[in-house]
Parts: sequence; C-alpha cells; structure tokens
Amino acid sequence: MRGLLDAFAFHLPSHPLEGAVTLAALIVAAGAWRRVGGPAAAGLAAAGAAGAFVQVGHPAIPLAIAGVGVLHARRGRRIAPGAFARETAIVLAGFLAYEAARFQVVSEPEPAIRNARRIVDLEAAFGLFRERELQQLLAGPGPVTAAWNLLYSHAFLAVVISALLWLVVADPPRYRLFRNALGISTVLAIILIAWYPVAPPRLVPGLGIEDTVVAAGNAHRFANEYAAIPSLHVGWLALTGWVFARPLRGWRRAAVMFGPGLGMLLVVMVTGNHYWFDGVAGVAVTIGPAIILLHRAAITDFLREGLAALPRIPAAAASPRGRVSTVALGGLFLYLGAGQLINPGFTDFWGYLFFQVGATLLLLLAAEAFLAREGGLSWLTHGIAIACSWADVLGTDGDLYARIDEYDKLTHAMGTAAVTAAAWEVLRAAARRTGSTRPPRDRFLLAVAIGVAAGIGWEVYEYLGDVVFHTTRSQGRWDTLNDLVSDTAGAFLIAVLLWWQERRGLAGEFEARPRTRPAPPS
Repeated sequence: MRGLLDAFAFHLPSHPLEGAVTLAALIVAAGAWRRVGGPAAAGLAAAGAAGAFVQVGHPAIPLAIAGVGVLHARRGRRIAPGAFARETAIVLAGFLAYEAARFQVVSEPEPAIRNARRIVDLEAAFGLFRERELQQLLAGPGPVTAAWNLLYSHAFLAVVISALLWLVVADPPRYRLFRNALGISTVLAIILIAWYPVAPPRLVPGLGIEDTVVAAGNAHRFANEYAAIPSLHVGWLALTGWVFARPLRGWRRAAVMFGPGLGMLLVVMVTGNHYWFDGVAGVAVTIGPAIILLHRAAITDFLREGLAALPRIPAAAASPRGRVSTVALGGLFLYLGAGQLINPGFTDFWGYLFFQVGATLLLLLAAEAFLAREGGLSWLTHGIAIACSWADVLGTDGDLYARIDEYDKLTHAMGTAAVTAAAWEVLRAAARRTGSTRPPRDRFLLAVAIGVAAGIGWEVYEYLGDVVFHTTRSQGRWDTLNDLVSDTAGAFLIAVLLWWQERRGLAGEFEARPRTRPAPPS
C-alpha cells in the first residue's frame, strides 16, 4: 500500500496554455454535467477531471469528461444523481483496488527477461517478430514520436473513461457489460502478471527496440515494469470497440469493432512497450469475459443440461454409435494400459496417449447423451474421432511419424477435422434448441474457424512444449506452416461433408419447419 501512496503525484500546469485548457475543461464539464445529472453530477465530474489532471499532469482526461458531458447535454439525456454517484464510486473503487494489487506484485528482472525472450522466439517461429522494424518505420522524427507517446500515455485512459461516461447515461445495459468486463480483466491481469512476468521490448537487451518515452525526455511511472503480459492498453481499447460496435452493421461495425484495438496495438509496439502477443493476451482477458457475461444465461443453461446428461452416459454407450465408439476406443484404451503394464515405456508419450483416448471416449459418450434430443452425434463425427485416435496411437507405437514424412500432416488434418465436427454438432443442436433460422452456411464458417483456431492453438502448444519441456515436437517454421495448411484442409473437408450430410436430411431439421411468406401487396 505504501507504494501506491507514493505513486500519487501532484501536478500543476507546466505552461499557461495547458492551464487555460484544463481550466476551461473543468468549467465546461461542471456546466454540462449539471444539465445531465444536477449539481451532484457536476461536482463529481469537475472533481474527477481536476483529480485526473493533478495525478497525470495532462488535460486529456478533463477534456474527455467535458466532451462527453456536452454531447449528453445537447441530446437532452439525463441520469439520476444517485445512480451517477454510485457508478462513479464503483468504478473508482475498482480502479484503486487494481492499482493497489499491482503494487503488491513485484517482478524480478531476470525471469521477466527470460520469459520475454521466449515470447520473442515464439513470434519469430512464425516469422512475425517485426516489432523492431515497425518502430524503425513509424517512430519518425520528434513530433511523430511525441504523437505516439501521447497516444500511449494519455489517450488510453481518456478513451476508456469517455466510454464509461457515455454508456452509463446513454445505454445502461451495455455500460454494465463494459464495466463488469473491465473489472474481471483486471483480476485476470494481476494473476497473469504474478504468474508469468514479462519484460517489455524496451527493457530486453539486444532487441534493438528503443524506449520512445524516455528518448523524448520523459519518464515512466509503473507499479511493475515487468508486466508486459497482458497489455490492457490493447485489451481495454479492443473491448471498447467491441461494446460500441454491437448495435452497428456493415463496414461501420467492423471499423468500430477492430479499429481501437488495432490502433492501440500499433501504438504499444511503436513505443517499445509491448509485443503483439501481449495485445492478443490483453484481448483474451477482456473480450473473453465480456462474451461470457453477454451469454451467461445460455452458458448456464448449457452447463446445467450437460450435468443433467451425465447419468445418461451409460444409455448413450448402449446406442448403436455409442457401442461402436466404446468398442473401438475402449479397446485402444485397454491396449495402451496393458502394454504399459507388460512393457513399461513401450511407446513414447504413453501417458498423453492414454489420457487422450480415454478423454475422447468420455467426450463422445457425454455429447451423445447431451444431444440425445437432436439424435446424438453423427456417424461421421464418431468415425473421425475414432480414426484420429487410432492413427495417433499407431503412429507413435509403430514409429510411423518418423518413417513417413506425410503421416504427421495426416493426423493433423484428422485431429482438426474431429474438433470441427464436434463444433458443428454443438452448433447444430444449439440452432435447433433456440429455433434459429440462420442458414447452415453460418454454422459452416464458424465450425471451420473453431477447427482452424484449435490447430493454431496446437502449434503454439507444440512450440511451448519444446521451449518448456524440450519435447522436440516443433520442427521449424516450414513444418509449422505445413501443419497449419493440413489443419485448415481437415477442418474445411469435414465441414463440407457434414454440410452435405445435413443438406441431404434437411427435411427433418430445417425445411420441415413451416415457412411463413409475407402477404402479397394489396
């Protein structure tokens, strides 16, 4: 807590123009917010704007508070003073709690730099470590660098505060979604920072990446400099775009959804404060919770139905498809167990294979029970899961991976196909249960995207396995690229087959529904 108290600063305007701009912003903020929420809101807005300037030493946040107040006042919007005060207190308390927690997490330079080099190696493995070139290309002369620094140091919080103040008046449901996702992201960020400290590019020797803020004669004020992952600069701006894009359609939706996050990703890389991987992690800990919050009712129902389906697993195992999977995968499971008992270490990665086969069988039977109302899983899904499991075990036990160059690509395609097929089945069941009229094309695209994402995740896992556990799974950049091509081909092929299979049986699913046509014009 002492570190947090020591971090509080007291800034005065550095020159008359800055003082005049700040004073004008305070006056405008008080007047505008008085029209929106009365004297209490005016006092809170002015106090918040003044406090932000005193702490940060820049008029960006006061100007943002004043600007949002003016927009609300011109549109005639109002908010109850009590509600405004309550939400202000909640957000301020959450921010102070986050700051206090950050000052309790102190990382050591050595492990942080070691982890940073792993991130660099990961990006380089995919040919995507381009932070140094990007900085050299875009940093430019003094005024250009000053603009990047301004965006990094001051525009970030100004945008987030503007979004909160806009939504709390204009759209309370979206405000609560935004506020809660921000709060969850701070908790996840603290956990990640404590568990995996990472030095920013500017603090890693030998990368050739400059600290543009220090180079411009300024200084950083961080609770913990070794906290590059996750980048909440990117995550919070990406969340802002995602929340504001929800009511939009077409190109405006895409621009608002992706623009803020991608723009801030560029800023943090040019200023030497983050890798692009940090931005991806920041997006994951912000938009991920937001999606869960948005669909929490559906997720809760899904989990509840899943738990209710567990007692039906024995019945699913007795169904025709369940019996085939139980015999095929159960036999493989017993083979691995008996082989280990008779000849310990008879195959590489025995524990991994043993767990994978058992988990695959359990998941197939659980899905069969869960989707019983929709007819269970298709024969194709059961078949690809069985084939993939057998191919992986035989490839390891029979040394086929080493003897046949293309064998690894085959199992990659089959594994991604199995994930894609499972995604398709779940999406199909969800469409039937909710009465969705979306065409199968949408499900096709989403299932393929999930399968390809699983393939990318597997490649990342292989690389991390090499770095952390020395598994020698990853065989270089071209091998990774070929694996991704195989993953994509497997996902696309199985989705085409499932789509074709569903089209043949549409009379029982979509086309059997009565279709209403608009009445002819009179």
